[in-house]
Amino acid sequence: MKSTVKLVFALVTLGLVAAAPLAPAAEKPAKTAPAGKRGKDAVDEHAKMLTEKLKLTAEQQEKLATIRKEQAAGMKANRGDRAKLAEAAKTGREQVRAMLTPEQQTTFESIKPEGREGREGKKGKKGKKEGAS
Repeated sequence: MKSTVKLVFALVTLGLVAAAPLAPAAEKPAKTAPAGKRGKDAVDEHAKMLTEKLKLTAEQQEKLATIRKEQAAGMKANRGDRAKLAEAAKTGREQVRAMLTPEQQTTFESIKPEGREGREGKKGKKGKKEGAS
């Protein structure tokens, strides 16, 4: 009788030990958004920020959306070519600037460097964080 209880206990313990590595895999939460969605959210958030800070009219908002779509298509077509990606980004900035009033252009110029400095300050050459060995 005691040997049967020990055998059952050993089998149950063995089963739990064998199943333990499977439990974390089942508990992993699903990703909240695919990678493409995060990028689109960032673009939408940037457009919202520009709309608020520059006080864009409805017409300007439509033009901004058109420029962003054209810019995204150009960047997608040139994925992997850094020079062409930079050119597409530059062209998009120039198109946005051209549709703005002189007052909005001044505000736009003050917004732009802040974003670039933030990214450049975080990474050094080859994408490594500054100060990292």
